[in-house]
Amino acid sequence: MVKNRLLYLVIVALVAIILLQRSCDGIFGSAEEQTTIKTDTVYKHIHDTITKDVKVIHTEYVPIDKPEYTPGETLDTCKARFQDLLKEHLTKRVYVDTLKLDSLGSIVVKDTVWINKLYGKRTYVKDYKIPYITKTITTVEKEKPRRQLYVGGNVFGNTTALQAITPGLVYKDKKDRIYQANVGINFDGSFTFGVGTYWKIKLNKK
Repeated sequence: MVKNRLLYLVIVALVAIILLQRSCDGIFGSAEEQTTIKTDTVYKHIHDTITKDVKVIHTEYVPIDKPEYTPGETLDTCKARFQDLLKEHLTKRVYVDTLKLDSLGSIVVKDTVWINKLYGKRTYVKDYKIPYITKTITTVEKEKPRRQLYVGGNVFGNTTALQAITPGLVYKDKKDRIYQANVGINFDGSFTFGVGTYWKIKLNKK
């Protein structure tokens, strides 16, 4: 009768432990990998000078009805007006314009006009910084869980003498649950047996 009650208690305890383990699996489970994302911004400094030919896409004669652009009444007036027009025609004019690129920098455009057309080539002077955003993703895989089996035992006694030796096996599954089986050998010649189970408790979370 006592043995039957003891057996029932052992069965009830094992069922309760198994149910408790299943309810704690989602709480104390751990991830198999950890991902770290690092973002950096690097500026590339662009400082360059480019020359470029500018094509003529349209020409048109536009007359101006002003005295300085018409023949004079006398020869001296005509000659003076011709000299002024020739001087204006042969004068080089340099045009410089700066295009701001917000906080990145600027581009300078330089043109020279002579004898009623662009002289040489158009010049671009670049001076700006381009931001490049780099993203580094590092994934560190944790050691995969594995099954483990241990063999060992315990020695029991009091202050005067040893009383029992309990050799046994300990099995750990991939979810860090531990199952234990022991056989006790008492020094009076009797035998006992026992089973047990343990589960991992996570004390802190990072």
